Amino acid sequence: MLLVLPLMGQVAARQGTVADVRQSEFSSPMVLELPMDRLNAAEPGDMYSFTDQGTFVCDDVSLPLVVVKKIVNDKANRVELKIQSTAYVRPSFDRKVVLRYSVLRSGQALAAFTEQEISAKEKKYRSDSSTLVIPKDEFDSLFQGGSRGVLKIVMVVTPDR
Repeated sequence: MLLVLPLMGQVAARQGTVADVRQSEFSSPMVLELPMDRLNAAEPGDMYSFTDQGTFVCDDVSLPLVVVKKIVNDKANRVELKIQSTAYVRPSFDRKVVLRYSVLRSGQALAAFTEQEISAKEKKYRSDSSTLVIPKDEFDSLFQGGSRGVLKIVMVVTPDR
């Protein structure tokens, strides 16, 4: 019995892989899902900044900043989300980055989507913006009950040489 106790507390080791080291590195396409809970609360200027996704890299490109401006148009019964994304390319070579945005409610995509194309230079930050239009009742449903609204970003990266 005394011999078993020290064995249970032993340190284990195994051969690591590149995946163990680079758990935040992905090949194109990469899918990011940003929680939209914050868009339910009022912010100054109805501007919402997302920075947590900046730790994820797709083919040497990251999105360190995504800013969403919410514009509620009660007359047209819709909500416009002006999305500005900033791409950064690590030292390597230029990239074309296509970002496709959609909104998910409880895992189901709403009808609206928009795309951006950014021609990103290495070691530089480059931004572009587009607008996603959602019916107001669908936008409001993102925050009701057990449903969770998510801004889904599909990022496709190709060389731009």
